[in-house]
Amino acid sequence: MEVVTPVDGSPSCSNIESLPWLICYNVMVRLDLSDLNALARASPILYRQVKQDRPRILYGELKTMLGNTLVDAYAVYQTSRPPFTTVIRNTEVVQPFLEPYANKLQTEKAGPSLGDLSEEAIIAMWTFQTTIVAPIVEVFARWTLGNISNLIETQDYEVSWPPDGDGPNVSHLEIELSATERMRILRGMFRFQLYCHLFGARCRGKPRFGYPYIELIDVIGLVHDLFEPWEFEEFVCIQWYARMKWEHICTTFGDEINETSPLFEEVSPPPPWGKRLSASGVVEHVISGTASRGLRPLHAILFVGGDHAHRIKLMHEVLAWPTEEYIDFSRVSPYWQFSHRKANRSERDWKEFRREPLPFNGDGESDQSNLRPPAAWVMLWEGKYSNLRFFDNDLLVWGYVMWDRDRIDSTGAEKITFSERLESLPLGNLDYSSSEEEEEEDDYIEPYYYSDELEDGESASLETES
Repeated sequence: MEVVTPVDGSPSCSNIESLPWLICYNVMVRLDLSDLNALARASPILYRQVKQDRPRILYGELKTMLGNTLVDAYAVYQTSRPPFTTVIRNTEVVQPFLEPYANKLQTEKAGPSLGDLSEEAIIAMWTFQTTIVAPIVEVFARWTLGNISNLIETQDYEVSWPPDGDGPNVSHLEIELSATERMRILRGMFRFQLYCHLFGARCRGKPRFGYPYIELIDVIGLVHDLFEPWEFEEFVCIQWYARMKWEHICTTFGDEINETSPLFEEVSPPPPWGKRLSASGVVEHVISGTASRGLRPLHAILFVGGDHAHRIKLMHEVLAWPTEEYIDFSRVSPYWQFSHRKANRSERDWKEFRREPLPFNGDGESDQSNLRPPAAWVMLWEGKYSNLRFFDNDLLVWGYVMWDRDRIDSTGAEKITFSERLESLPLGNLDYSSSEEEEEEDDYIEPYYYSDELEDGESASLETES
């Protein structure tokens, strides 16, 4: 945080200056940075306090901005440093980090304390949040809310519009996010960035094909059960958004990324498809690889200034080949999810099997005694618990798990027919045993569709008729 030097003759801030420091601190951490800088500029006393207590004030700002997501922000910071930036990220490196991280998600909702963090960590987290994440949040919100309007208009759904009767206007969308909506998007972004740090491309590098450092089924095993299913969908919504942006950019400018690009410097011998981004098959790899670098390259390309040549230059700098460990969950076969769940049945899977109720408990943060899934998730599964994840890209395109019920209602998104989407989902049968103590070793079964009732005599299976 740059603290502006106070101006001689600036007006007095004696009312704040006279407060005890703890009260003064609590006032300052609730100000946005422009107001805080203005305060420091107006008062030499406050300027000295802000400068002296910069880590404490920035930590307070982070707590205000991120809330419980501070746990994820700190995990992102930790994985942005050695050993994750210097060694092969195999199971022996990733798993010992994710296990305590998972415990912290359950037990340390408030995140690390000020005493747990170095000044370097606080400044790094604050800088990443304010310069990279926060601007993308606004762009993501505008894009996804625009997609709600487009979906409703093109699909000709019957919609109850707001009182003015005009429906949402893409060019004049209201994007003033509620605290809960902002927190969901922030959480998805930090968890996407963490995933990229653990499994994504670290730099342009050389394309690597062959045996992965971590097998696909093991990657799913490491990340699948970290979060509640709707929170996992928050992360997948951000991953989908990053992919869509890079897909648009790479297909638009692909003809200009050819053998002169540093992307192809280490591709030897020359591949049969030639050293061109627009060549068949190449662009898919590069889209996935570049998206897997996380939010910094995405921010750079979203907010790039200058002319066309400057954009091409930036693409030369950020485009990357994928790693074998990075899974694009919007494109992975559902077989892998069901293979993992059959072999590693969790309490969340049993909740789904028992058809446990999961009502809408209002918008807000969940805790262990009161889960608060978003309205669209409850509508989708008709008030029953489901542990399914990454199953329908048409839902991801409008960020369905990000929005409060009021926004779902006011935009008309509640009228999108979820049941029609479910009919086309390629889901498989977990075929649970008749009790949690008994287990049967069954193979993967044909796709099925969920319903509220189990078939007579089939208490050992989740399979129902569509």
